Amino acid sequence: MEFQKGKVYIAYHKENPFKYFTFKVLNVEEFFIEGEVLEGIINIEYWQTYTVKVPGKDDFHRYLEVSPYFFDEKEKRVKLIVLGYLVERRRFVRFNVKSFSIPVKSKYFEGVLENISLGGVKISVIKWLNKDIKEGHYVLVESNLEGKNYKFIIKPVKVDFEKNFISAAFEGPNDVTLEYFHKCLQALNKQLVPIEERRKFRRFYVEPLNIMAETPLGKGILVDISLKGLKLKLQKEYNVDEDIIKKPFLTAIHLPWETEDYILNTQLVNKTDDGFISLKITKWDKDALKFVSKVLEKLSFSLRDFGIS
Repeated sequence: MEFQKGKVYIAYHKENPFKYFTFKVLNVEEFFIEGEVLEGIINIEYWQTYTVKVPGKDDFHRYLEVSPYFFDEKEKRVKLIVLGYLVERRRFVRFNVKSFSIPVKSKYFEGVLENISLGGVKISVIKWLNKDIKEGHYVLVESNLEGKNYKFIIKPVKVDFEKNFISAAFEGPNDVTLEYFHKCLQALNKQLVPIEERRKFRRFYVEPLNIMAETPLGKGILVDISLKGLKLKLQKEYNVDEDIIKKPFLTAIHLPWETEDYILNTQLVNKTDDGFISLKITKWDKDALKFVSKVLEKLSFSLRDFGIS
């Protein structure tokens, strides 16, 4: 697991990074994290997705998605489930900071920061010093923000000499780029109205993983999941009293890459004539939490295998 006991991390709300909380890791158990909340208590929302930037090998960072499932405001304790790796930096929300005229320079250019996200930056170039800069090559840059000088490495993904801009990904050091992004966000937060939040749960298409599920209504394959529930395509239907399925029931889930099954407390939400059923997860116990985390992590690695990174 990427999280380290005793380390401090910042969790940014997936849809609204203005909402974040800082926590110190107290315990790590597989996909479950217990932490002490140091800042941003009011920004913790149950079952919402947060992005955390963590250092990997050789100080190259990764992005993990987590979701709070328990919070003790009095003790300032939070428990998080790790949903998996974020495999597309394009999903990050970008913020326009050009009005702040934050200077950015390297041996190749002098410019100002145009926008920033947790994954990278876009720089508006004022003066080209050396046009040998190449896409995909590491570049050391400096930027002064609120009286502090930041030095970090970027990897340009787009260099445009005609329109005078560079789009680049952060490459490290992790603690420097994270603090830099955080300071930019704090500056914006002083003058901007928070982004309107989307309340819907994100759904993940998982049918290619061949996850089998058995319910009182029948047996089938899992089509998609979210932190709200499941959608199944029944391959074999059972005859069952309709009064029974009006009440919550147990659903057994088998992951083909694991030996154990997961038993979830569910309730029928919808059933279609062509054999699809939607189920709500009614109890978020350890089995349910572990199941969702295992599936999403498997999905992340499967996407990586297909070259999505």
